[in-house]
Amino acid sequence: MNASFYLLPVLSAILGWLINRSFSRYLLYRYLPTRQEQIIDSIGNKAAQLISTEKIESYLADPTLIGKAMPMIEKHIDEFLSVKLPQQIPMLSMFVGNKTTDKIKEVFVDQLQQLFPKVMTEIVTHAQDKFDIKTFVINELSSNDAITQTKNALASPLQKLQYIGLLSGFLIGIVNVLLLLLLM
Repeated sequence: MNASFYLLPVLSAILGWLINRSFSRYLLYRYLPTRQEQIIDSIGNKAAQLISTEKIESYLADPTLIGKAMPMIEKHIDEFLSVKLPQQIPMLSMFVGNKTTDKIKEVFVDQLQQLFPKVMTEIVTHAQDKFDIKTFVINELSSNDAITQTKNALASPLQKLQYIGLLSGFLIGIVNVLLLLLLM
C-alpha cells in the first residue's frame, strides 16, 4: 500500500474547499453584479407590494388609531379654548363660559373624528404621486454602499460554506480510504 494513498482525505478536503471558494467568488464577483439590476428591481417590486398606499390608507383610517390620538387632540383643544383664545380675543372670554367651551370642544372633537380619515387619505393619495416606494427602494439599493454592504453581509456565510467544503471533502476522503481498504 502506497503512503500517498493516505493523502486522499487531505486532497479531498482541499478540493472541497477550492470548489466552495470558487463558488463563493463566482457568486460575489460574477453572478450578483451581472444580476444586480434584476435583483434590485425584484426587491423594489416586492417592497411596493408590501407597502401599498391602500394598506397605508386603511391603517391611517383605522378608528383605533384615531382613538389613540384623540386624548392629545382634546388636550390641545382644551388649551386653545381656555388659554390661547382668551389671550388673543379677551372680549370673547367675557361672553363665553365653561359650558360653551365644553360644547365647542365636543363639536370640534366630533368633527375631527369624521375629518381625520378623509384628510389622511388625501395626504396619502397626494404623497403617492410624489413618492414612489419602488423607485425609492431601487435608488437606495443601487448605491454602491448598499452593494458593498450586501457583499460584506454575504462574506461571512460564504466563508463558512468554504469551511464546510473543507470538512465535507475531508470526510469524503476518509470514506474513500476506508472503502479502498475494505476492497483490498
